Amino acid sequence: MVYARTLSAHTYTFQVSGKLWRNSFIMEDRETSTSWSHVTGRALDGPGRGAQLQALPSVQTTWAEWKGAHPSTQVLRKSEEVSGSRYEKYFDDPERTGLFRARWLTEKMPGKTLIWGATVGTHSVAVTDEALVEDNKAEVVLGETPVVIEKGADGGVRAFAGKDRDEIPVTRAFWFAWSSFYPNTRVVD
Repeated sequence: MVYARTLSAHTYTFQVSGKLWRNSFIMEDRETSTSWSHVTGRALDGPGRGAQLQALPSVQTTWAEWKGAHPSTQVLRKSEEVSGSRYEKYFDDPERTGLFRARWLTEKMPGKTLIWGATVGTHSVAVTDEALVEDNKAEVVLGETPVVIEKGADGGVRAFAGKDRDEIPVTRAFWFAWSSFYPNTRVVD
């Protein structure tokens, strides 16, 4: 999820706090040391407690797909080569679902399933990659709002709500984490 850094005329600089809430990372702003959920954008504690960051539509895709769709893109390269990930074993082990034993909706899908999540008001949807294979899109109604989740030519997944197709933010998450925030999520798989 990507959020606007400006809230109530203040611009914040965010960093990883090293803390978890509901098995998800917590951001911290450098200006006030307020803790923020990266899943919901809400301030959890500190001087900003209860404040809500504005979510911005964004795309998560591979470099190859992005470059193919946007060939004039320039990139800043790191001076050293990045090899592997400290989290490789974690990602590969379906039984490792966070540091804390979380209860998620196991009857709907395994905890390590990667989903695309979107919300409209108090309603939410989780869409698997498999649901986007045939038509590159999934259509649902959340509350009374029609929502379309679609995979674009750049490989990115976007969501659009209502008759005017207003773009709404999409979050890439493991099912165990998403369902702990949104237990009444509608699943499209």
